[in-house]
Amino acid sequence: MGVNARKRNLKTNPELKRLVAELYGVSARGNAPVWRAVAVRLEGPVANRPVINLDRLNRLVKDGESVIVPGKVLGNGNITKKITISAYSLSSSARTKLEKAGCKIYDIEDLVKSNPGGSGLRLMA
Repeated sequence: MGVNARKRNLKTNPELKRLVAELYGVSARGNAPVWRAVAVRLEGPVANRPVINLDRLNRLVKDGESVIVPGKVLGNGNITKKITISAYSLSSSARTKLEKAGCKIYDIEDLVKSNPGGSGLRLMA
């Protein structure tokens, strides 16, 4: 490699690698572009993953909506709407506030299994 060679962004986390491969596969089989978009976000640099606070979620989503965040949800602010949320990572305060508000929290893998077509999901990126 030369001096100016660009370092490749290879993920070393085996769980993340498996999740990204699963998302690409489900996207191809089910013709679901939302899963491909999530996989691209998770596969890229950590700096490109969204970090979303609860107050922003509360402001942008509707009651009863299903939301997927290919990044981290932080607990700044409050949430008053009952939503279904799936995120790559949740802070402990965000998880507590979401549970207190009556929101349903799923892992991305569980959401993929229950909704392989990706219908009715809103991508927060």
